[in-house]
Amino acid sequence: MSFVKKSSQSIFIGGLFFMVPTLILIMLFGKALKLILPLAKALSNIFDLHSVFGTASVTLMSLVLLFLICAGVGLLLQRGFLTQWSPKTEQRLFFHFPAFQMLKYRLLDEKKLKNSSLWKAILLKEDSNFTIGFITDDTHHSYLTLYLPDAPKMDAGQIRYVLKSNCEYYPITMKQAMNALHDFGKCPDLSQLLSSIKASKTT
Repeated sequence: MSFVKKSSQSIFIGGLFFMVPTLILIMLFGKALKLILPLAKALSNIFDLHSVFGTASVTLMSLVLLFLICAGVGLLLQRGFLTQWSPKTEQRLFFHFPAFQMLKYRLLDEKKLKNSSLWKAILLKEDSNFTIGFITDDTHHSYLTLYLPDAPKMDAGQIRYVLKSNCEYYPITMKQAMNALHDFGKCPDLSQLLSSIKASKTT
């Protein structure tokens, strides 16, 4: 009986963990369809899709519009058009949509990220360890303001005020930082950098 009970619990918990994100995705998809439905109806009437697809014409047009919107935003992101935001806007995006910001910095080319004036990604030396962090303010003459994020999501973390004279760090790119946070530290570029730092310390 205990085996049956444990199996039933495992099946129920597994189904729950599968169903919750699935239901959330279905709800979001349904809301997106409702928002785009009036435009889909208008376009289907303009192109007279009812004569070809019948009652499914509005649904098909809605799906096409959603695909085009996703593809358009992805293209803008890849081309770098969505990087020309002010630091204040970037700050708000990091606060409200950290996952989107991580995706942006992971997808964009390094050359398009060099002019980012919001945060500076670093490897912070702490005792014998290194931590991925961001310098969020370096305008003060004696200290730095640091944000040390959690992984793999960076919507939580620690804020530290560190004296510049006591702070040892190594600059990295935003792309390297975001890739390492997303992949639980797996980043070949950072591994090479850490190896070179260790080699320079021993010589």
